[in-house]
Amino acid sequence: MASQTIPSDILSALPGFEGSADSDLEALASVTEERELRRGDVLVRQGDPADALYFVLSGRLGVYVRGVVEPIAEIGQGQPVGEMGFFAGVARTATVVALRDSRLLAITREQFRKVSAACPNIPGTVITSLARRLSASSQTAAGMATPVRTVAILSAGGSSPSYDFIELLRRACEGGSRAIFLTQKEVSARGQGRALDHPATSAWLNALEAEVDLVFYVADRTLTDWTRKCIRQADVILLLAAAGASVDLNEVELFAFSIHPPSTRRLIMLHAARSGVVSGTASWLATRDVFMHHHVAVQDTKDLTRLLRFLSGKAVGFIASGGGALGSAHLGVYKAFCESGIEFDILGGTSVGAAMTAALAYSVDPERVDEGTHNIFVKSRSFSRYTLPRYGLLDHKVFDRALQVEYRDVLIEDLWTPFFAVSSNLSERRPQVHRRGPVWHAVRASGSVPGMLPPFFTERGEMLVDGGLMDNVPLAPMKALKAGPNVIVTLYVDERTTYPVDYATIPGLLELAAAALNPFARRRLPKVPSIAQVIMLSMVANRRTGAPFADSDILIKPEIPDGVRFTSWDRHEEVFQHAYHGTLLWIEARMAANDAQLSAMLAPNRPASATPRSILAPGTL
Repeated sequence: MASQTIPSDILSALPGFEGSADSDLEALASVTEERELRRGDVLVRQGDPADALYFVLSGRLGVYVRGVVEPIAEIGQGQPVGEMGFFAGVARTATVVALRDSRLLAITREQFRKVSAACPNIPGTVITSLARRLSASSQTAAGMATPVRTVAILSAGGSSPSYDFIELLRRACEGGSRAIFLTQKEVSARGQGRALDHPATSAWLNALEAEVDLVFYVADRTLTDWTRKCIRQADVILLLAAAGASVDLNEVELFAFSIHPPSTRRLIMLHAARSGVVSGTASWLATRDVFMHHHVAVQDTKDLTRLLRFLSGKAVGFIASGGGALGSAHLGVYKAFCESGIEFDILGGTSVGAAMTAALAYSVDPERVDEGTHNIFVKSRSFSRYTLPRYGLLDHKVFDRALQVEYRDVLIEDLWTPFFAVSSNLSERRPQVHRRGPVWHAVRASGSVPGMLPPFFTERGEMLVDGGLMDNVPLAPMKALKAGPNVIVTLYVDERTTYPVDYATIPGLLELAAAALNPFARRRLPKVPSIAQVIMLSMVANRRTGAPFADSDILIKPEIPDGVRFTSWDRHEEVFQHAYHGTLLWIEARMAANDAQLSAMLAPNRPASATPRSILAPGTL
């Protein structure tokens, strides 16, 4: 951390100080020092005395509190740092760390007291700036995600730099994102011989963020000074992995991981052409703790457009709830939205919702998924093969074999479309989010209806049952993975249902045994819902989402044909088509009314009218 005295014109350029008297600015500048931070440097620590006030000239800082891994807020250009403790005279309430190379102004409490006595207007100016940041912080706390502004592109393992990827990414940005791509050659030319760590270079790089949506730093293959600068300047790092290359961590990755937490790392698996599923992803993920991975085909810009939506907080999610045989409605809703121009970037679900979205993540059409539903539940009769009720009512072996036939031995990480399933972890008493491992394992665990099927057990001995028990509408896991709008499909029944049953007439063991031998007696048994029906009603009674709905989210409750129950698997195609046609009509009506939510989902897929900006001309890399 270096420091030096500053000229007064630097202060006049800060938000909140514009229009201040020259004499006030000169007085404040005379007691203010400029400081430089490298990414990862700690400016103040929680609990320390608040003996100085800071202003950010350029760069970005993160605010951390004890017990929370991720920053609770970020501080950008022109904003004050440490003002709460400074004015209240209390210890620092948080730790502030540089998220990239930054420049700040610093003034001590004693210096501020002296200059305020001479210039009474200065405290009011600083307090105004404080009020602005408190307003921005309250918006962040309300759920506004901090957008990604800077991205470093690195080579993973033994992969060589992919200029095809960078060129396609540039073309994808021309569809709507204003972007700058920077190489060492470009920055050196503009820096006129200045070192990469020179304050003027860092200030110029930080200033670019105000002009464009995204700044891409194209790092060198090796750990050069430029590569280090790229990594320190980035909000997110993209690790490009090429098929066939060595998966061992290289020196660039080791340096990047020492600075960037897993939440800012994304692995990009490069492929020559797009396919339903791939292979080999697990070997790359085994040594890399990353937030997400993305499969990208370099045949066109489709996958890169999806990646840009994730980075910009505009990725569209599809969330499918549990609901037994009603689950085929998910396919109808999905098909209707896709035909209307909505492109889903990530799929997730619970119980039957997990089964449906997992199959869709194979990049097959809904009709093929409905065929698989027929194979599992009608042809194989996997939910009507009863067994001795020792571990469950159903013979789980039949169900497991049917799942393995349909989902094969594919791993979740090898699916082209990002997918997750939710089960209930009874060992740890929490929802379990499945993002890796065999697809059929995740589907089986998520659909382990208690009482009907034995629980699913992990290699670590954790007991997993149906996700509907703890999170039947998994909105919270989706929001943890991305910002942006979601289509949320729920299958619960709103109508109050009564059952004309006299409890005292429910027979005991002997009466049931007698009825089993006498068909006429069976007809006189009270019309009590079956065990399976009671269990399914209990599962879908949990409507909690664990996260608030955003204004951009769309909640869909598809209409179900009359008489369809949670066990009516033989009517799956009817449920599918009924939900499809009903949702299609609903979408058409909303589009005719210029619905803002639907427009928000379509917007990321439409070319922007704004002219994109790229500092580097095509072909200069």
